[in-house]
Amino acid sequence: MMKSDWNEEQIKELLSQLPAVKDHRSPQDIYKLLTMAKSKKKPAVRWIGPACATAIAVYIAFIISPHFFDQAQPQQKDASQENAVTKTETADSPKAALSLDQTSFVVPEKEQNNYTTVAIADAETSAIIPISIKKTNADQTIQDMLSKSSELDILDHPITIPSFIDEVEIKEKPKQKELSIRVHQLITAFSVKDDTLLKKLLKESLKWSPYEKIKFLSDQKNEDGAVIGSYGTFTEIPIPKQSKRAYYLYQNKQGQDFLVPSEKTFDTVKEAVKEMESSSQKDTTPLIQEGAVQSVTKKQKHLYIHFSKDSEVEDSIAGILMLEGLLLTAKEFGFTEVTFTETRTKKIGRYDVSDAIPVPAAPNPISTN
Repeated sequence: MMKSDWNEEQIKELLSQLPAVKDHRSPQDIYKLLTMAKSKKKPAVRWIGPACATAIAVYIAFIISPHFFDQAQPQQKDASQENAVTKTETADSPKAALSLDQTSFVVPEKEQNNYTTVAIADAETSAIIPISIKKTNADQTIQDMLSKSSELDILDHPITIPSFIDEVEIKEKPKQKELSIRVHQLITAFSVKDDTLLKKLLKESLKWSPYEKIKFLSDQKNEDGAVIGSYGTFTEIPIPKQSKRAYYLYQNKQGQDFLVPSEKTFDTVKEAVKEMESSSQKDTTPLIQEGAVQSVTKKQKHLYIHFSKDSEVEDSIAGILMLEGLLLTAKEFGFTEVTFTETRTKKIGRYDVSDAIPVPAAPNPISTN
């Protein structure tokens, strides 16, 4: 093995010619780094000769140089800034605002023809939920959408009109504003409770349609009417368009929100809005905080809802649900537009609350695609 011509004095002289290295770290920081380095498992060391001493010296100088740490710190800062951006996007960023802009629990009037509203019931709670199903093509009939309602996966135990009457033929008569239901088989296995629920489902489904009445026909009878369960003969059911009800929040077991009408009816819209502060209806939640609405006034078909100055009416999911629940309640009493005052913001969801807002066409839009 050849002996190196480098001696210790020459190596010291070479190292002394390197740029001065100053470490601005505190003794505590250096001790901490040394402790962390000690705790790591050391790899096997392969000795290399003194001929590489210069390269090693430069490499060590680079590692312990404060400049290295100055470069590392901005990288760490960038990572924290990225995390901050991510958090902001989930709260007040344009992405979050866009999400609220697209969040709605009603069908706008201009999109009415793109949806058909049918009612389903929760077998566990008997709650009636109107669902507006988006059409996949313009030719879809009410019968098509009733069939789709039995396929919806939004309740664990749904009850739909096809659950009661699967052998029917439905004909739409737009000119007469009438829907005819022909029952092909005698239906006798219903209880009084089921009969009542079926009638509610039919009324709620047709309330949002252009039709004002349902006529029943039967293959077993030459005259109008069909015998259904213990109720007797269904002949004709009128469909009131203004049911004078309030609206509440209903959540399924998956936490999905729906706007549902009250079972109770009210004499005035003011009474209905007051009821929305404290729902007495089972399995529903109030949409309005107590005392949030200061007054309700009207002028012809225009409703004015004045919030109290202490109310928390904000651009949020809760704010959208409350606003749209109030719009649907106004529609129940024949109002065509609503003006809200004393909100904390001029925008809630997609609504400009500084201007009058038209009432929607129907509640709870969903797409089956």
